[in-house]
Amino acid sequence: MEQKWGVTDIPSSLGFETNVPLAELTSFRIGGPARFVLRPRSYDNIRSAIEFASSVDMPVALLGKGTNILASDAGFRGLVIRFDTPLHDPVYSDNTVVACCGTSLTQLARETVRHGLSGLERLCGIPGTVGGACAMNAGAYGGEIKQVLRRIRLLRNGKDEWVDVQDDDLGYRKSAFTFPDAIALEAEFALKPDDGSASETMQTCMQKRRDKQPLELPSAGSTFKRPEGHFAGALIEQCGLKGYTIGGAQVSVKHAGFVVNIGSADEHDVSALIAHIQETVKRMTGVSLEPEIKRI
Repeated sequence: MEQKWGVTDIPSSLGFETNVPLAELTSFRIGGPARFVLRPRSYDNIRSAIEFASSVDMPVALLGKGTNILASDAGFRGLVIRFDTPLHDPVYSDNTVVACCGTSLTQLARETVRHGLSGLERLCGIPGTVGGACAMNAGAYGGEIKQVLRRIRLLRNGKDEWVDVQDDDLGYRKSAFTFPDAIALEAEFALKPDDGSASETMQTCMQKRRDKQPLELPSAGSTFKRPEGHFAGALIEQCGLKGYTIGGAQVSVKHAGFVVNIGSADEHDVSALIAHIQETVKRMTGVSLEPEIKRI
């Protein structure tokens, strides 16, 4: 039986908003209301919220800038912890930088280049946060978080601790630092002195994004993981699905690897379109496509 928590059931000291449309918090612009939304004011605030939710058996979801998310039309009857702003500015020491989970990955990449450092420039333009990037080993144009992530501060099993990153902690779009097993609080990146090419590389990668991706329409980014030996977008286009539409959801006419919201899409439209793409590609090419999008 579903529990129904009232506003008075959450300690006011936590600080929260109620009944916030997830469509306002996600780049897809899709989703019903989240019962409670917390924007943490401190790391202790995060821990207290997790402990409280656990004590009353309330479901919890994490959200950064909402750029890789498909939210339910019914919303989320629990607590959404929204890491969309950093709790402090990045801290530099020699060739390393420590950044909060809520830090914009794009802003951090640009800032590190201004500081004369190289390692994050290829990730500039990924529209998520440092925490989200660590939770999925974000990557693009030959660069990925795994290449530069040295240590990570985690909230895990009620403990707040720094851990060294091991080689097998991160892989293609997978990470050992994923909720509910762990919450990434901060990350330390080991970078290199810029040899003079970082800014140009960053600008080249940004231009590729503008030229090839449907940035003008709401989406959750790349819809599918890259199948081994193939590219998802090329397979989808090969199957004649570019521009295919269900309701307000459409296979982008600019890049078939993206499902976009052309104005009135809901979760049902997107889910139905994803299923149709998967069935068609499997039938015509024999390749199984695995969604990259996370669901709330």
